[in-house]
Amino acid sequence: MTGSSTLITGPASRPYPWLFLLYLATAASTASSSFAGPVTAPSSVREKSRTPLPLLGKALRRTSAGRPMCPKSADRRSRPGHTDSGKRFFPNAASAVKTAASAPAIALDDEPDIDLVDNRYLWHLYRGGLIIPVAGEGLRKYSQQYRDPWRKTTVLFAGKRARFLDSRRATLRFPWAGRGGGTLRLRLHGIADQQRLTISLNGRRLQRFSAPPSWQVIDVELPASALRSGENSLVMEAKKRGRVGRSRAYAAFHSIEIATRGTEMHRTWPRLSPAALVGIDGGRKPSLVGFEALAINVEIPKTAWLSVATGIVSGAARFRITARTVEGSERVLLDHAQDSKGWQQHHIPLTRLADRLVRLQFSTERPGGRPLDRPDDAWAWGRPRIQLEAATRRQRPPPVRNLILVVVDALRSDRLAVYEKTRVRTPRITRESTRRGVAFLYSQAASPSSPPSHGSIQTGMIPRVHGVTGDKAQLKSGTPMISTVLGARTISTGYYGNNAFGMARLEKPGRWTAYHQPSREGLGIDCKPLVEQILSFTRKQARRGKRFFVSSLPYETHVPYRYHEGITDRYYAGPYPPPLGKSVSGDMLGRITGGSVKMNESRWAQLKALYDGEAEYMDGCFGQLLDGLAGDGLIDQTAIILTSDHGEGMYEHGRMGHAFGHYAELADIPIILFVPGLVDKGMRLPIAVSHIDIAPTVLDLMGVDIEPRMQGESLLPLVLRRGPWTPRVVSLEYGRSFALRAQRWKYIVDYAGNESLFDLQRDPDEQTDLVDARPLALRYMRDLTGFFLVHRSRWRVRSWGTLNNHGPGFIESIGADETR
Repeated sequence: MTGSSTLITGPASRPYPWLFLLYLATAASTASSSFAGPVTAPSSVREKSRTPLPLLGKALRRTSAGRPMCPKSADRRSRPGHTDSGKRFFPNAASAVKTAASAPAIALDDEPDIDLVDNRYLWHLYRGGLIIPVAGEGLRKYSQQYRDPWRKTTVLFAGKRARFLDSRRATLRFPWAGRGGGTLRLRLHGIADQQRLTISLNGRRLQRFSAPPSWQVIDVELPASALRSGENSLVMEAKKRGRVGRSRAYAAFHSIEIATRGTEMHRTWPRLSPAALVGIDGGRKPSLVGFEALAINVEIPKTAWLSVATGIVSGAARFRITARTVEGSERVLLDHAQDSKGWQQHHIPLTRLADRLVRLQFSTERPGGRPLDRPDDAWAWGRPRIQLEAATRRQRPPPVRNLILVVVDALRSDRLAVYEKTRVRTPRITRESTRRGVAFLYSQAASPSSPPSHGSIQTGMIPRVHGVTGDKAQLKSGTPMISTVLGARTISTGYYGNNAFGMARLEKPGRWTAYHQPSREGLGIDCKPLVEQILSFTRKQARRGKRFFVSSLPYETHVPYRYHEGITDRYYAGPYPPPLGKSVSGDMLGRITGGSVKMNESRWAQLKALYDGEAEYMDGCFGQLLDGLAGDGLIDQTAIILTSDHGEGMYEHGRMGHAFGHYAELADIPIILFVPGLVDKGMRLPIAVSHIDIAPTVLDLMGVDIEPRMQGESLLPLVLRRGPWTPRVVSLEYGRSFALRAQRWKYIVDYAGNESLFDLQRDPDEQTDLVDARPLALRYMRDLTGFFLVHRSRWRVRSWGTLNNHGPGFIESIGADETR
């Protein structure tokens, strides 16, 4: 590549702090061989399509043609790969993008995609320094306190957009790539008379100052010994509250800016969002504007392309995009100089970044380094999106007549061959999965305890929304359940399960045609009588011409782990002496955890054999269910979803059993769909899904409208697309502890607020904490955590998108769609 070593500087030739990584990128771009050279679609041909402006922004996700394509033409200038080097204003900066004139036209799907304007609040904003838009929703990336100290909504206060600080103390955590000291600029308005604020950075108290009841711009020097390269913790403490109307608050904030010492900081107050609807030369696009640099952490899906138009309002500009991986490799994706008014479209392949978490940085400069002060000043990034190569869709099968939900208590997904190589024999599940099953490989339990998880399975909501947050809590009145929605449509609903502790509180709120617990009816906890009862119910409904839904809860793999002759011996030949014997109780697991029962190699072999034998025995009951449905002529009319409420710890993290954390042995559960006519052979989808997706999927498969209050989404669209999907991040929680699961990364915060970060690709058992070793991954998870903690009770995946890929519904809910 040529021209990649050009130094971009700000006013008075002082480097901006956000360019620290860019300097590294330019030095490494010619030497790095980690990725293939980027390709850009025609940049010298203005896009001719006109996208009508929608009321709610959803139509902005489509082009006028419905499916964008890299254009075909005999003209070299219109082929993918051509770009205008634009050397008029940058004679020493030839384009860093290699051309590929022979590249074929690539069709790109409109959905799923990652719309980088819809994801406006996930961008880190740089305008001389890092901007923390306190009065904007972008604040959430920097505030991860369990109890949010900031008021949820913003207001126009004394002529400025503001957010009130409602707590005495607020902590903001922000990333920093510079070296040496810096300046902290606060734009705030005191509330109480004689208000005093104290600023501390990384545990070091820096300054105490007055905050008069008027808008102030206050600068605080940050010494090099306090400001770190990496993650930083800024603490603000206020002295007293003042009255604002009928409420009280400590202060009102507009924004906070952190810049390298000596950087000339802008006097104008920054925008609170980079999103705007920009019209250039007759073409209007939802765009990113107003900042010299923007950075976003994003997981790149397979077959992905970055589509973006660079727009000039006046003059000339240089547009630059870089990508940095978790491992530190950095590459220039676009280095484009443009000197004419209008839009120029680019399509950049991201194939070499597939399945990686990267930091994308968009940066711009004008001739002479003049800064960007206004949203319409000079340039814009028009409708940037990460799109997937076009894929066909499977034909959606007709609604299934019946559905059976099998929730195996305490079954770990790693005991099923469809998930991992395992010694456990589950021939019926394996055979059925190979023939027609769809297994979601990164399925996560909503909670590590039965009551919250069953609440999420049955309602499609996270625990704090349905109300069963712990072992004694009850379902909130009026909460929709699968059985209430289906029962209202005259579909027969039955429950058959052997764990009263997990499901009893869902009996009365549900709408059950039949509700049975075989273990309380003298039939024991064995799954065979349970399956017989299920089949008796399904036969009865079939004879009556009724559709049915059955929720079942086999107790196998939950304590007591029982010995099964001819099965358990496959995993340990014996003997099975005390203290474990041939039945291990929950009390015994507690004694093992507490250390009163000393374990050795043979005892561990004995214990694990009992658990693994239960998994194989349960497989026999699954086969019994399949055979019964087939014998009754119902197998081709009945879908089955196999899952579990949580996993089971085997001392991987010093504990036995469950309900103690969000580690893999507890969180990784199976979710497998067996749907007549859905697929012609088994599928394994590497995407994160959750318990809360089960209820919407049940309703969708049965042709029933999904209850609007359900927070998950149907998994059916993920199956119908014959290609990859955009990455998802799902949540887990139990009381004050929570976790976020991405495809490769897992982030856990325990009851005490301690963080853990795991690379599931290299460390699937979650033994090596990388909080201090992978700053980009940690920042990605912290960004998402802020949105999760504030919005989790209202989040609806179907309209809001996922935590890592915000949709139009989220923007609408915030009430600040700048692209209208």
